[in-house]
Formats: sequence, structure tokens, C-alpha cells
Amino acid sequence: MGGPRTFNIELQILSKIFTGGPERESEVIRDTGLIGSLRWWYEALIRALGGTACDPSESECEGIRHCDACELFGCRGWSRKFIFRSCEESDETLKIQITELRRVEDVELALLNRTLRIIENYGALGAKLAHRDYGIINIKENDLDDFRLEKSMLQSYLKKQGSHTDNPNLKRFIFIKKPDPRFVKGLKNDCSFLKGSKNKGNRYFYKKPPGNRLFAYAAEDEYPKLLECAGEKAKTGEEVLGGLI
Repeated sequence: MGGPRTFNIELQILSKIFTGGPERESEVIRDTGLIGSLRWWYEALIRALGGTACDPSESECEGIRHCDACELFGCRGWSRKFIFRSCEESDETLKIQITELRRVEDVELALLNRTLRIIENYGALGAKLAHRDYGIINIKENDLDDFRLEKSMLQSYLKKQGSHTDNPNLKRFIFIKKPDPRFVKGLKNDCSFLKGSKNKGNRYFYKKPPGNRLFAYAAEDEYPKLLECAGEKAKTGEEVLGGLI
């Protein structure tokens, strides 16, 4: 067997990426922030596929008995399987390098690839997801495109153990391209649960051009209402999921 594999990804930054830091307005792109954002979307995908994903801020896994998301991204007592490095070559180009620390399964690479494609086509990358001006990307080069996701791979991979939380779940998302601002205002008023609470942030995210998109998610009992309010303009999480496998 050869040594650790490295996978290169090149992103075109269409609207600036915020990844946190000591200064809230810092525009320095930090690897930890990118990993956190990737993990958030990866968890949503894993849950939709029937696997388990904890909320590291509330009920983090520990050790060998961990959730399916922590299998790749790590937790206390179980290290992340890869090194993640990014380099902002210009205001418009971000290069990412993923290098194995331990063997990353082909199914995990396929899941990572699908996660990136969801972000590119429907979501946003980085912190400040609720901010209209952040996080829109286009994938220019992607070594992970060689890895395809198949149902048979998932059946043997997903262990369905460890800590688990229900949200966000890709099956309970909606995605709308080029939404009218008046529609966005009406949606958040009609589905007030999208506004979050003191302990939980917003669950709707509206992006101005060049992204010009809206995505939102709901709990299981709220989702029928969200679908009703979104109407025929929305692409459902189930529809997006169906195009991934």
C-alpha cells in the first residue's frame, strides 16, 4: 500500500467567506472555521442518510463508541482522520488540501464530495450563514469527484451508534433559487419557528446575488408547515438527496 493520500480542491470565492476569530469582523480565512462549516453540512447529510451525528456543542461523542460523523471528523478520544489545510491565493481563489492521517474510506471521501457539492449548489460555506453577503463558492477543481456514493457502500459503513441529535437533517431542508425578498419576509413571518430562539440561531438563510438563494430547515413536526409556506418554488431536501446517490 502507498502512503497517505492527498486531495486538492480549488474554490472560486463568489462572496467573502467568514470563519470567525478573535475579531468578529476578521476576514482571515481559518481552517478551523472551514472544518466546522464542512462538518455542519456533513452532519446534515449523514442524518438524512440514516446515520448518526452528534452536536459537538451539546452532546459530543467520546472514544470508540462515536457517531458516524465523528468517525471522520473526530471527537474526544478519537482523532480526525485527515489534516486540513487552506490557502487563500487571492480574494477570489481558495485552495484546500486534505491529507490522510489514517486511512479515509472511499465512502467517506464520496460523502465529503457530496457535502461540497451541496454547499456549492444550494448552501454556503463558513460562519455567518445568516448573513446575506457571505459564503457563496464555486468549485473549480476537485480531486474528490473521483469518488461516487452508492447505497451499498452506505449500508456497510453507517454504524448508527454514539450520540445523536435530529437537526439539521438534509431531508427537512428546503432550497429556493432567486427568491423574491418579499417572499423571504413572508416565509419567516408565516414560519416563525425559523427565527430560532435565545439558545438556537436562525434556521433560514437568505443570500443576495451572486448566490441569490434561500435555504432553511425545520424539525420533523414543523416541516409540513415549512413545505406549505415554501410552495412549488422550493426544492425539497428529499429531492436534493435523491440526486446524490
